[in-house]
Amino acid sequence: MLLLRNYNGVFMSKVGKLHVIYDDPLFFAGYSQLRRFRADWGYAMEHSAFINLVGSVQGRRVLDLGCGAGQLSLYLATAGAAKVISIDASERMLNVARTQRMHPCITYQLTSMSDYDYPSEDFDVVVSSLAFHYVRDYTNLMRNIARCLVPNGLLVFSTEHPIYSARNSTDGWVTGADGSRIGWALDHYAEEGPRDHHWFVDGVRRYHRTVATLVNGPIDAGFTVERVLEPAPSDEWLHDHPGDMDERRRPMFLLVRARRSSHSANTSRP
Repeated sequence: MLLLRNYNGVFMSKVGKLHVIYDDPLFFAGYSQLRRFRADWGYAMEHSAFINLVGSVQGRRVLDLGCGAGQLSLYLATAGAAKVISIDASERMLNVARTQRMHPCITYQLTSMSDYDYPSEDFDVVVSSLAFHYVRDYTNLMRNIARCLVPNGLLVFSTEHPIYSARNSTDGWVTGADGSRIGWALDHYAEEGPRDHHWFVDGVRRYHRTVATLVNGPIDAGFTVERVLEPAPSDEWLHDHPGDMDERRRPMFLLVRARRSSHSANTSRP
């Protein structure tokens, strides 16, 4: 069957059926071997910084956007969240979540962030781990999140850092004659939009945005940005993971904590 590339990390078949990239068998076969996928929440370098931004979720109603295999959802449920609604567009990822990470407080739903019906002021906290870079319409996403949060509700998300998403090749590293990494190369930083790379399969599409766009998006939707982080490995982390030393040479992730205004969530700035 002929597969044509399309937006939002999906393939479009010749008959018009959409396929999420994480449901592609070849992609999933590669991705499922990653330790980040197989381990529970807390394994990856940026996870502790993410949780510090979220703080206590005791008794809170949480929406997890792009929940994947459910690692963050299960962590929040066991940390005392009153309910966790976890959405993802991938059937394969949700099958893993429902098999390995069920909890009485978690409801997994098969839908994309673009198609989800965001209920008005129904959540205290919205979280998303490394999923926003698959969404084409970032402005509308921020507005939807603002609408579904209660006044003073919290948004915490991580996404690919623009320095990483603007890399000039699949790998990004510039290597010397001996193959050693001598620097990091990026290109067309100011040109926002889709970037296709090889990641287990060809044509995996993510959306590059500048730091200004990523930070101003919540502000324009009526949030107050409280904290922005660019996690790098600590000395303690490198002691246990010496192979991550190069992660100090360029940021890979950007983390944002923002709070919805106590005024209308429909506020939008020019």
